[in-house]
Amino acid sequence: MLLAASLIALAVVAQAQVSCPAVPTGYTFYRLQDTPSAFVIRTVTAAGTTPATLAAACDKTAVCNAFSTNGALKIVPSAPVFEVLDVADAAVKDCDGVYIADRAKTSLSGLLMRDGVNADVLRAREKTALKNLRAVTAAAKRVAAKLSAKGVDPKKAAQLPPAQLTAAFTEAQVPLSQTSDQLGSYTTSNVMAALTYPVWDSRAADGTGANVISPVKDQGGCGSCVSFTAVAVAEAAVASALKQSSNSNDYAEEWLHFCNPLAKKRCDWGWYADQAAQVITTYNLPTERNYPYTDALLYGNCNLVASPEVRTPGKFTSTNLIDISLAKDMIRTNGALMSSFAVYNDFFSWGPTKAPYAWDGRSGLAGYHEVTVVGYNDTGSFWLVKNSWGTGWGDKGYFRMSYFANVGFMNAAEDSIVALTWTSNNPLPSPSPSPSPSPSPSPTPDPVAAVCGDNVCNGAETCATCLNDCGVRNAAGQLTCCGDGTCDATGGESCGTCAADCGACPTCNNNGVCEPELGEKCSSGSTGCSDCGSCTGAFCGDGKCTSARKGYTESCGTCAKDCGGCNDPLFCGDGICSSSRGETPGNCSRDCNKSPRKKANRGVAEAAKTTGNGNGNKKASMRRALQHVRG
Repeated sequence: MLLAASLIALAVVAQAQVSCPAVPTGYTFYRLQDTPSAFVIRTVTAAGTTPATLAAACDKTAVCNAFSTNGALKIVPSAPVFEVLDVADAAVKDCDGVYIADRAKTSLSGLLMRDGVNADVLRAREKTALKNLRAVTAAAKRVAAKLSAKGVDPKKAAQLPPAQLTAAFTEAQVPLSQTSDQLGSYTTSNVMAALTYPVWDSRAADGTGANVISPVKDQGGCGSCVSFTAVAVAEAAVASALKQSSNSNDYAEEWLHFCNPLAKKRCDWGWYADQAAQVITTYNLPTERNYPYTDALLYGNCNLVASPEVRTPGKFTSTNLIDISLAKDMIRTNGALMSSFAVYNDFFSWGPTKAPYAWDGRSGLAGYHEVTVVGYNDTGSFWLVKNSWGTGWGDKGYFRMSYFANVGFMNAAEDSIVALTWTSNNPLPSPSPSPSPSPSPSPTPDPVAAVCGDNVCNGAETCATCLNDCGVRNAAGQLTCCGDGTCDATGGESCGTCAADCGACPTCNNNGVCEPELGEKCSSGSTGCSDCGSCTGAFCGDGKCTSARKGYTESCGTCAKDCGGCNDPLFCGDGICSSSRGETPGNCSRDCNKSPRKKANRGVAEAAKTTGNGNGNKKASMRRALQHVRG
């Protein structure tokens, strides 16, 4: 008895004297803890890894902002949840834990949100903006169907006599214009534009093959997504104004982010979209040749590299847009727009073979991001977007964003949508006409406006705006939007809740999270899903929150069925052995097992000695700390 007590006392003393490796500069160490809600990018399995080598690997991996000592390179949400490691597990070493980069505490992207604005606010604004977009597209599709039935190409609707066009509206029971807080509002010209240009890609403008979009660039290790997006939109505006068949404009993101007289930024600082646009309209832009981009320096390089300094031979103006139809007009006229959204962990794995991106409703928030909108597709209900993470990400640097992504994209409030227009000092003598459609037809006679509640889905009604008229009855006889042909994440639809609209869920998405609601279950032979463990061993649903340091393990972020959810008041891994949850040493070892080693104080960082990179190279360690503050 005395010997056991002595051993415990010695173990406690030894733990208090634990000397862990120096914490890499730019990171904070949470000893004997991990982040269960983080997205694991990949795991480094090489022998001899140290915090320094893992930090270097994280810094070289796009959007990585944390790593665990077991080699997992991660993206932690902006407000990470912590769990304690199982100190009763011999595989858990005294210096195990998670290292979180300082960049994770600000903005993953480099885009700042104004006071009071967060992801929930962005989603609410998105829903409001979508009402008008839904109304316009619904009206256009119904009129297009009537025109097609008569052998008329809807894209040539603007060329029809006003009487014939008005008749098509009447037959489709679509008002020429509509003002409704419930159903959404539009003008005749909005519907005409949607008929004439249902699809637009500024990389092949109006089918001419003209590409007014500059090549995809890579912002590297700085939080400079706003600067890269603003420059990309400026490059497109100049190409559009000059009617260039290809865009060779290359302006200086370095100057805009680090050197502009109005708001100089650091590599790890973000800013607002309209602030960047203001700099461009006030000071114009020099070329990339004058100030080549580098992400290697905290304050950039503001020395003129190549003389003389050359700025665009014209003037920029900027506009914050609060109307989606006008935003589409601006894309067709000026090539591109700036817009922003809330970035969730499932976004990072988007690829060209996947459906247009929409938040899965479960992945954690990583930050906010500014991107370049270069087109749209009303048929497929998505935006075409240019990113600034290089051509190796997404679809050669581009991605498709669902109209109904539920991430606040193109929400038409404040500086959510920013347009730049460029006017040459020597304008072209005979500019081509705007791609906007011809004048609207006569508004008389105007069809009777649709009324939600008359049991007829017509006019500009959609299921989302009038469930009573446009809803689909399910097997239980209830009205639902599942089956209306639109996968609407803003309405809670996903492959798990509405396969009819969103497609069937994959049997295993290999994201490390067991998701029974998507049909995932433990693996057995060639069936099942490794995300859920092995049916012949530990698996999600066996009633035990497995906490093995090696091999299959579970947490509130990977198996809520056994461990509880990370947002629950209590869960296995919170450091509290909770009888109300029925926790025991058998089903929640990390909370309930006794050990000579003291559990961590969840969410409290280790007060550890911090050095540079171990060889005195302060610049190199700063470089690592700043790399991939992506946006």
